[in-house]
Amino acid sequence: MKKWNLGMIAVIPGAFVADFIIWHTAVPPGLAIACFIYVFAILEYINYFHIQLSYDNRSDINSLKQAKRFKQACLSKEFKRLGNEDGKGLR
Repeated sequence: MKKWNLGMIAVIPGAFVADFIIWHTAVPPGLAIACFIYVFAILEYINYFHIQLSYDNRSDINSLKQAKRFKQACLSKEFKRLGNEDGKGLR
């Protein structure tokens, strides 16, 4: 799953460039929205598989200040707990 996500993240900029070269002579207005969604997808990937980027309440923020580092992502913890780093075999 992680490899597939990384592959998609790597392919998308090429698709943006190809779309721009083939179909547009100027910067399309929807490109800003598409880039925002792309950046959001990358941040969500990081949030789910690497480090936790979202903190919901004051106690989470206080623990972040005390630890002075981000927490490990929940899915990353689960994959390591199951001894399955890439998530294969999980359904």
